[in-house]
Amino acid sequence: MRGKVTLRAVFRVALYYGFAGFGGGYSVLAQLRRDLVDKRAWLSAEEFLILAELSKSLPGTPATNLLALLGQRVGGVRGGVVAASAFLLPSTVLMIGCGAAYSLVRAAAGLSLFFDGMNAAMVGIVGAVTIDLARTALKTRREVTLAILCGLLLATRLVSEPMLAAAAVAIGGTKGVLDAPPPAGGDDAPKSDRLHGISPLVAIPVLVTGSLAALAGLARVFVPIGVTTFGGGLAMIPAIEHMVVVDQGWLDSKAFADAIALGQITPGPVAICATFIGYRVAGIAGALVATVAIFAPATAVALAAGHSVERFRRSPLIVGALRMLAPAVIGMLGAATFSLGRASVGIHVDVAIAVLAFVVLLRRPVSPLWLLIGGGLIRLAVLWVARI
Repeated sequence: MRGKVTLRAVFRVALYYGFAGFGGGYSVLAQLRRDLVDKRAWLSAEEFLILAELSKSLPGTPATNLLALLGQRVGGVRGGVVAASAFLLPSTVLMIGCGAAYSLVRAAAGLSLFFDGMNAAMVGIVGAVTIDLARTALKTRREVTLAILCGLLLATRLVSEPMLAAAAVAIGGTKGVLDAPPPAGGDDAPKSDRLHGISPLVAIPVLVTGSLAALAGLARVFVPIGVTTFGGGLAMIPAIEHMVVVDQGWLDSKAFADAIALGQITPGPVAICATFIGYRVAGIAGALVATVAIFAPATAVALAAGHSVERFRRSPLIVGALRMLAPAVIGMLGAATFSLGRASVGIHVDVAIAVLAFVVLLRRPVSPLWLLIGGGLIRLAVLWVARI
């Protein structure tokens, strides 16, 4: 890191992107690159690329991981936790507010239709993200076939998302170790690029308000999702839906689709929908527990990986696991598109909105925020025309 950068400066940058970080994790990464490399010169282009690639290779959301790694370079574990927390703070507060006002919003006819239009657009957005990621992540016909098979298995509920991810990690990691060449000895062995020593554990605060059983249930659901899901917040949607809608029955399909849409239109990662779900289950205490549960384990993993960047990036176990996870993640997103479509697309205009969002996002790199707002406005416009 060039020059003297204080933890307070990192906190201010993270908090700013917590307010302004619309468009998903990868959009925030692009904004951070322009800010940290070109404008502030905190990092060289090569240093940023290393941290960005590491953040995308880890479980959790890329932007949160990157800011945690940046904070770690300045202030160790405390710096990483401060940076990640500052980034998540604005969207957490907004989602708690959305959870508190949700019943009133859904009761208002116009706002309810606006949400329906956003949900339809969300189907197209997730579908477009699936195709876009598949173009870059799937290199062979075998991987494409595996992705399709994973999507079918998940869509038909023959397997669950955690089972599929665990199998992919186990198979890919084993293959990577078996196929790896023997390590070079002596001075030619890759050196560890140490940043700061860390403890891989992040304390989760225990809240005494709310139902302890409900809080424990939220932690039990969101901790595994946060620490085992690769590919960013959208990749978490299938696992969250399965646990929240199918397994626990905390939300119905429409409320879940609303939670995902709210996660997109608020700044920060889409995985912040966990805050909304936690609030609906157990109030403010539930919102805080769910937020910490889904983000803290991934942040701990990021800080552990940041302890030795090169060793992590060169590990045959990690490389093999990530290679096998790519088709699984694409399959999960495909299954999420199907599931969201089944819950959100009810009439012809919903189909049109979903298709329009899908085509626009594939053709132009626009922020999903505008597509969601556009979907809601189209739904309202159709109602207005029908009443004339």
